[in-house]
Amino acid sequence: MPRNSIYLFGLGFLSVLAAIYQGIAYWHGLETSDRLMELWGALFVFFLVLWIDADSRTQPQITRPFEYGWLVLLFWIPYTPYYFWRTRGAKGLLMFAGIVCLFLSGWFVQWMIFLAR
Repeated sequence: MPRNSIYLFGLGFLSVLAAIYQGIAYWHGLETSDRLMELWGALFVFFLVLWIDADSRTQPQITRPFEYGWLVLLFWIPYTPYYFWRTRGAKGLLMFAGIVCLFLSGWFVQWMIFLAR
């Protein structure tokens, strides 16, 4: 299994776990742990940056300087949509929308619980 697939699996797995945690907490009327949600956000960004770094090795149109991984980590907010657009075009923007949906999955679960009640 390639490394970039492992990073995407970790990204999705952590997002699903965080969404389940937020959904259960919301269902019972409890607040989520701020520290745990901050840790999840940091791990989400870390896995996303690791995936971009591993995936960029397979993309010939991306120039990789020596400190590429650190640059992606430092400028991840503006670079992520650019990377998806540059490497995959319009399909990449749909992939980026999927990544954003993964990040917001906990909020979506809470919203669905709110509508179901």
